[in-house]
Amino acid sequence: MTLVLLRWSEEGVSRLGTVKRAESDVRWRAALGLELNGCTPCEKTLRHFEAFLRAPHPACDRPRYLVFFEHCVRLCMDNQLLAHTPLWAMDSTPMWCYGAVKDTVRLLGDGVAQLARLWSRAAGVAMAELAQAWTLPHLLAKSTKGAFRIDWRDQQARDTVLDGLARGVLAAVQFVRESIDQVARSKRKRLLRLCRHLVRVIAQDLESDGQGRMVLAQRVARERLISITEPQARHGRKSRKQPFNGFKLHVLGDVMSGLITSLTVTGGNTHDGSVAHRLVRRAMQLYDELTRVLGDSAYGGAALRYTLRTEQSVQLVTPPLAPTAAKGKMGRDTIRIDFDTRQATCANGVTAGNPRQVFSREHQRDTWEYNWPSEVCQKCPLREPCNGSRSTGHRARLHPYEQELRAARADWEQPAIRDIYRERSKCERLLHRMIQHGARKARAWGLAAAHLQAHCIATICNLGLLAKALAQQALQPVLLAA
Repeated sequence: MTLVLLRWSEEGVSRLGTVKRAESDVRWRAALGLELNGCTPCEKTLRHFEAFLRAPHPACDRPRYLVFFEHCVRLCMDNQLLAHTPLWAMDSTPMWCYGAVKDTVRLLGDGVAQLARLWSRAAGVAMAELAQAWTLPHLLAKSTKGAFRIDWRDQQARDTVLDGLARGVLAAVQFVRESIDQVARSKRKRLLRLCRHLVRVIAQDLESDGQGRMVLAQRVARERLISITEPQARHGRKSRKQPFNGFKLHVLGDVMSGLITSLTVTGGNTHDGSVAHRLVRRAMQLYDELTRVLGDSAYGGAALRYTLRTEQSVQLVTPPLAPTAAKGKMGRDTIRIDFDTRQATCANGVTAGNPRQVFSREHQRDTWEYNWPSEVCQKCPLREPCNGSRSTGHRARLHPYEQELRAARADWEQPAIRDIYRERSKCERLLHRMIQHGARKARAWGLAAAHLQAHCIATICNLGLLAKALAQQALQPVLLAA
């Protein structure tokens, strides 16, 4: 375990580099408790031990690395590493994936080439025979796009090549699936998984045109596959102008002491607010006095506020969602609502009739809708900014968490809440410390490996704080005596 943590003590190295470093670095050998000329673990041993850490612990059915991480957090808390008044905050940052991200042509071309190499080794068939049987001559070339002698700026030629490539991929996938019994059982899973990925790329990225050809689809596919070697990676955005490919690292910790209490890694397209309640729940298992969490505007959704307040009794301090009224129009926030009696009064002082429950497709939940009669709205002096040119009465559909949203906007106007929120920027230090230890880029394939890497780095950060605190405690009597 010490060697796994030493791997991330600086900027992170590969497993082979870790083993070589342990052979020659005296400080590492001292930390590992090894003799100067003694044997060190090999790369295979380190790889198998990391797989052991990713496996569930038999006592609690959670990954062993997570059990070890939480043990270290409790160790830090037992040594009073937390600030006297901790200030909890959460944030996220991109984590680039280890596998190569490619366009559609390379995904299909390189993917079917990988399938051919796997089938060639498993079934003992030459690559030249597969290229001829699957009608894919680019299998013998070094580059997928270089094998097709066309001008890639020519739309017609590009569509022709893509159609032929897609049909060849489908034929190869059908051949592998029908002949899968010819290879050893231990090699079937990887072959069939690669076939599923190739079919998924075709389904997401291509569509049929008027001539029956498969061309690039003019749409955005949900959960689009961006890498054959990294199927769990996704397109993400840190901001409108900063896209990235890979995963997203979410962290929650105390910004005063720097202690990281919970974290997780998700696909790059995961919204920050969708995992916030899990971070808070894990942190409260370690520190049950957590009552307030700071976050940026990505955590400002009313549904998340409601979940944290009702299920975990935690106040979320973050900028609320702004009203969405058009310029020159009156928004929903001008309507006074009594949530106890469910009565709504417009800006002109007219109370609507009994509300009715409707289904909101945007939020996938039931909500309340209020209607004002048209004869009242026609005589209203505020008709133009309120109802516009419509001849019908005004209709207002509430947010499913309208009460939570209005309470958040009212709290945000308080100067005390603004003063507390100014401390949120210190959360960047938690992310910066993890980035210094190599959390910006995954060093292995898969989301499970990224989880292990992130928790090892967080453990290194926490143990560094603990070592510093223990050194100061040991030095304190000497300073007092002096």
